[in-house]
Amino acid sequence: MSRILSTTQKKELFKAIPASVTIGETTITASKIWSNQILTTYPSITLNVSQDGLQELTDIKAGPLYYRAMLTVHILAETVQGIQGARLAEALANEVFEAIAAWTTPIEGNVRIFDSDTDIKSLQYLGQINGVFDYVFSAIIYHS
Repeated sequence: MSRILSTTQKKELFKAIPASVTIGETTITASKIWSNQILTTYPSITLNVSQDGLQELTDIKAGPLYYRAMLTVHILAETVQGIQGARLAEALANEVFEAIAAWTTPIEGNVRIFDSDTDIKSLQYLGQINGVFDYVFSAIIYHS
């Protein structure tokens, strides 16, 4: 058991985050990157894991030791195919929220949340620059 997320766990986490949304009859797919990668297109979902391995938690039901990390998700969107950037960013955020909320059942690699109401923090609007809308939220994730 690693105190910080393994490369395999990070890959599974990355795969478990959805990157497309259907609004009306239009399906839009965002690029998905880690925060240390170069942003080249919009819309984009940027992921960052921080504060990893600092706190331990025992799952009373299953018994394994869990380490805590903070997953931060930035969603950047501009108007695409006639869909306003803020609306697109919020729709993408909702898809990601729903996916993470389902992690009460662990994803591959035993990455999970325990309570979607307390582990997933609220969506924040950080502003708009040159037509690109920036939204962010975080989730406390646990891994063994």
